[in-house]
Amino acid sequence: MHVHWSISPLADWQAEAILFFTFEDSRPLLPGFVQWLDSQPWWQAELTPLRDFKGKHQETSIYYGPRDHCIARVICVGLGPAEKFDREKLRNAAAVAVRKCRELRISHPALPLPALQGLPLDGATALREALIGAETGLYRYGALKTRNDEPDAFPETLCLLAGQEPGDDLQEALNDAQRTARGICLARDLVVAPANIVTPRFLADKARELAHQFAFQMQLIDLDAARRMGMGLFTAVAQGSREPAYMIVLEHRPRGTEEDRPLVLIGKGITFDAGGISIKPSSKMELMKHDMAGAAAILGAFQIIGEMKLARRIVGILPCTENMPDGKAYKPGDVLRSMSGVTVEVISTDAEGRLILGDALAYALDLKPCAMVDIATLTGACIVALGDRVGAVMGNEDALVAKIQEIGMQVGDRLWPLPQWDFYFDDLKSDVADFKNVGERKGGAIVAGIFLKQFVPDHVPWAHLDIAGPAWTEKDLVSAPKGATGFGVRLLVDLARRWHPTKQCG
Repeated sequence: MHVHWSISPLADWQAEAILFFTFEDSRPLLPGFVQWLDSQPWWQAELTPLRDFKGKHQETSIYYGPRDHCIARVICVGLGPAEKFDREKLRNAAAVAVRKCRELRISHPALPLPALQGLPLDGATALREALIGAETGLYRYGALKTRNDEPDAFPETLCLLAGQEPGDDLQEALNDAQRTARGICLARDLVVAPANIVTPRFLADKARELAHQFAFQMQLIDLDAARRMGMGLFTAVAQGSREPAYMIVLEHRPRGTEEDRPLVLIGKGITFDAGGISIKPSSKMELMKHDMAGAAAILGAFQIIGEMKLARRIVGILPCTENMPDGKAYKPGDVLRSMSGVTVEVISTDAEGRLILGDALAYALDLKPCAMVDIATLTGACIVALGDRVGAVMGNEDALVAKIQEIGMQVGDRLWPLPQWDFYFDDLKSDVADFKNVGERKGGAIVAGIFLKQFVPDHVPWAHLDIAGPAWTEKDLVSAPKGATGFGVRLLVDLARRWHPTKQCG
């Protein structure tokens, strides 16, 4: 959908449909809506008092003008009660509005800037959130369909109506919304696509495209190189697959930041998880293509970071492999030596994500990071604890964990903190190695975080995001259709541009 500006007086606006929002039982209407109605006597008579429309969250009502009228339709979408308004409700309302346009095959709707007046947000923020909701709400993955009768091309454009030239803040809000949507949709595409297409090599090629486009530094560590570097956890998981495995390292290093300590983002990239020798049940195993959603989130974030030319050194590390039950696959009972030197007893080969992340965290320490954040579809236990709409965050610095949760609430990537108390390590104690890769079922998401914590020195700020639930939706949401959600993309970008460590990394 192409978004463009149209500058003209309110009375002269033209569109196939014009989009407005209103709070539940809102009387009077939002001030921008009232201003437009004052310039449109016919519509004022038609829309007052919006008849049976109540303005409930996502409620939609359509009003039709005369055949020859410059505004053919007015589409009103409810925001719910004013006292419960947040940015997500605006994003949802905008998504509902453009989906209604697609349903009605409206090619050229318009969003008036006054439609956002009266919201408890500044104009640029309101415009950005509405456009992100609209752009991502239209997302569909249709790359492999040859029979598709659904109206994917609608709407073709979205016109932003304004009475005067937009200021720099509004233009930047438009630019920011569009690049954010592109990053989220890239991550969704990678996660939804089947595992016979999105292999570790495919992700490496995508990273190479981004490196070429945005002048990122890139290093590709293949399996032989990983063995030479002592990555015994990563290589053990990878040896069971016929697909070549790679540890992908992307670096955004703008001029003047070469000596800065980087923010390191690490994403789990299991492109298909059969469980290895501890093979999963066949029911819904096809969904295990989405076990690389953490890596996809980082690639989506780097798409945005590259476009916005963020003036900060950032490194992305993506350990990418399949987890398969081949004759060469690692086995329960094996003891593996990690890059950091610690040994791990394998209890379940289906707890592979923490293994490859362990070596990635150890590798990241050589970069002398100012902080590290890993993101992974790590445990089913997290879904049991928090459901499928909320992820978990845990880490070794309260300020970092709190900032991640705060940003997540603002951008719609909800996270809830879980504890990291030392006694949880008791479940990982091993008779033959430094520790095991799993404990008992109790506290599974927390124990997985405790496992990762063993690879992070206390002086390095670190957070772990378990997105096993919200990375994928089994039903259509307002913000995303059934499938990948792009969870974490916007969170990582906003963290990179808004957070700096409060303590030095020694």
